[in-house]
Amino acid sequence: MKYMTSVFQKVITLFFSIITLISSIAVFEGYGYSQELDRSEFLSSTLVSRKIAEKQLHRVYKQAGKFQTLHCGCAFDKIKQVSTNICERRNKKTLEDKNSRTLEWVSMMPEYVFGKSLKCWTKSLCVRPDGIKVKGSQCCSEVSPKYKKMESDMHNIFPAINKLYSMEQSTNAFGGMWEYEFCPEETPATHIKGNIARAYLYMSYQYKVSLENGLEDMLRKWHFEDPPDNWEENRNDRIEAIQGNRNPFIDHPEWVERVTNF
Repeated sequence: MKYMTSVFQKVITLFFSIITLISSIAVFEGYGYSQELDRSEFLSSTLVSRKIAEKQLHRVYKQAGKFQTLHCGCAFDKIKQVSTNICERRNKKTLEDKNSRTLEWVSMMPEYVFGKSLKCWTKSLCVRPDGIKVKGSQCCSEVSPKYKKMESDMHNIFPAINKLYSMEQSTNAFGGMWEYEFCPEETPATHIKGNIARAYLYMSYQYKVSLENGLEDMLRKWHFEDPPDNWEENRNDRIEAIQGNRNPFIDHPEWVERVTNF
């Protein structure tokens, strides 16, 4: 009898503990303390012109005295000439480039990634005066306001060496990776992995672009391995002054953990 009483008391105690926990959760959520990230923290960009975005970014880098491409750290000047023999990550085995190379502003999340969900990317919605139908970026940049905003978002645009030949989409997982012919590594260096990840995750969350699980896991890892540095924070400030919004994942790296799925 004494044993039964003890068991009964434990059951009653457990019952009230569960009730208390449920009540606490209800109150917690009722006051708006949900763990899921609040989308209102992500303001919209005001830019809808890729040309203006590139022009403004060149000005941002020039005023900040930053004259290096992202992937290989190759030097460029104020008139967009790139010195492929002056690269931060260059090695002696790299072949000399006999071509005159210029600066190209590239989308870190490539256009085909954020554009493939739009009808203008897959269907020929645009017709030229000669009757030729076009799709992809040619069409989307003309008829889709959402695409114009995405392609012009400066938080996703970085400096790279221009490519001489067209590249397959599969070789351009992150914008400008073709420039690795000028530096020894075939994958991003640790000190830029966070920059890449935060641009990618920003685009995914801001414009609701779904990421494959493997890519998402890798980007989350890169994000925490390489925290924002002074230049990334300064770049965030300068971009906000132009297009009116920030990349919150730079200001609050911990917010990445509050997004269940990108």
